Amino acid sequence: MPLQPNEINQLNVVSFQTNFHRLPNTNFFCQRIDIPAINLGVAVTPTPFSDAAVEGDKITFEQFAMNFIVNEDLSNYFEIYNWLIALGFPDTYEQFILKHSSLEATKKEKTTSDMNIIINTNKSNPSYVINFKDVFPVSLGSLSLDAAATSMEPIIVDATFEFLGSFSIEKIT
Repeated sequence: MPLQPNEINQLNVVSFQTNFHRLPNTNFFCQRIDIPAINLGVAVTPTPFSDAAVEGDKITFEQFAMNFIVNEDLSNYFEIYNWLIALGFPDTYEQFILKHSSLEATKKEKTTSDMNIIINTNKSNPSYVINFKDVFPVSLGSLSLDAAATSMEPIIVDATFEFLGSFSIEKIT
């Protein structure tokens, strides 16, 4: 008799919630989250006949990607925009302070943020939480306006984040 899985319900693509500590206006409008891919390097051992692949010893993580609907006052767009400007090339003293705080603890608090994603069951009960530590933005997609549009589709912008270390996935009990 073939083995059967314990769980036969599939993961629902729309059953998630975001909790981005630094991006409260973006949480509500988040449309898509791409959990980063994980890659294990491969070491190659040469032999006289053919090279043999063996498992590597270092895991790499891709960047964290998401997209969100831009709200009318652009507050969620500016949350990420201002964060990126402050990290990259500040124009004002307030932005400069964000990047170059004198206290290391304050700097870490202000330049990075923790983020988590809650995955729900098909009955909308929290099932897993995915935690990202020390996240910071690395790109913000274009804001496309089009006077020739034939429908009133919302403007959706992509954002990409890097995070330090790895991420964890924990079962919610």
